[in-house]
Amino acid sequence: MSTGYTSTIDTYANLAAVKAAALRRSPAGFFAGAILAGTYIGIAMILAISTGSGLAPGVRPLVMGATFGLGLILTVFAGAELFTGYVMYLGFGLAKRTIGVSDAVKMIVVVWIGNLIGGLILSAVFAAGGGGAVFANADTMFHAYVQHKVEASAVALMARAILCNWLVCLAIWTAARMTGDAAKCIAMAWILLAFVAAGFEHSVANMTALTLGLLVPNPSIDVAGMVRNLAIVSLGNIIGGLVFVVGGYLAAAKTDVVPAKANTRR
Repeated sequence: MSTGYTSTIDTYANLAAVKAAALRRSPAGFFAGAILAGTYIGIAMILAISTGSGLAPGVRPLVMGATFGLGLILTVFAGAELFTGYVMYLGFGLAKRTIGVSDAVKMIVVVWIGNLIGGLILSAVFAAGGGGAVFANADTMFHAYVQHKVEASAVALMARAILCNWLVCLAIWTAARMTGDAAKCIAMAWILLAFVAAGFEHSVANMTALTLGLLVPNPSIDVAGMVRNLAIVSLGNIIGGLVFVVGGYLAAAKTDVVPAKANTRR
């Protein structure tokens, strides 16, 4: 396990520069990676809702949280471009000046749109296949689940989104400071369990959940509700990652020991 914070910060600051170069090199390829991340998180969202749909309310959050970690594991190990993780990469990149503001804006916009398209595609295919347990049990769980997301107050959505991406970025940060793929998977899944079970708001997961809320027979939400949720939650996710992870660890890194300069006098 790593000690100190600067090396991890530098890892992600340099990664931001690598990602910026990838976007310039192949915008289409970069966008494809963003679409994939939207589908991976969407698959995890469908899995969580499917496994939780027939369970008692007291047990449901724990089971949904225990299954949702698949999405981040796929994103990190299979490789894809995820909006919520990019908040941290780009924040450190801006702080360390490995990227410029224009690069950060381009990447965050492209990744968000790609994630949304991935969620839309996955939802359409899943709905065409019948919607599985999500649609079958819509009256007992799914309708209430998505309605809660669109009917919550702006303050509640913002707060839950801030808390969510604090944990998501923390999961990615923590995994980078560990050795061994098994340990990384366990850490990410365990941290993500916390945000799902606690009912926090993840913008990319909502892209799939709310699209399914529009496609389910007898839709329980409308497009305006989905747009409102995604706008507020995306902003909250940005704040959570930048303030509590990027800002927090940039401050904590001031405690790192600065290597002494070599004595060059002859």
